Amino acid sequence: MSITLSSLDEALTENAHLMETLLQQQQYDNALLCMDDRLDLVARLVQLAKDEPAQQQDIATLATVLTIQEASMSVLATSHHQTIFKQLTLVGRANKAGRAYRVNSKEF
Repeated sequence: MSITLSSLDEALTENAHLMETLLQQQQYDNALLCMDDRLDLVARLVQLAKDEPAQQQDIATLATVLTIQEASMSVLATSHHQTIFKQLTLVGRANKAGRAYRVNSKEF
């Protein structure tokens, strides 16, 4: 199957929207799969640049747009990473409090 620049552009745009939606819905496993798909799409873009030297200027333009998208997604992912870390911290505290309660309740 021959990959075109426009099909890659469309696939990368759809992927970015899907990833953003998945992160907002806190579907982190699916977001990771989406990130893997994105890496595959970027690898295809690199291969297209190698195979089609005449399109390198258009590919470079798309790469610039992707760089901006990646920066935005990085901020979003960092925000979710911090949220997850805070939730894990709360779970850890709850587990610790639960253990303390169980130990103390056995003494009485």
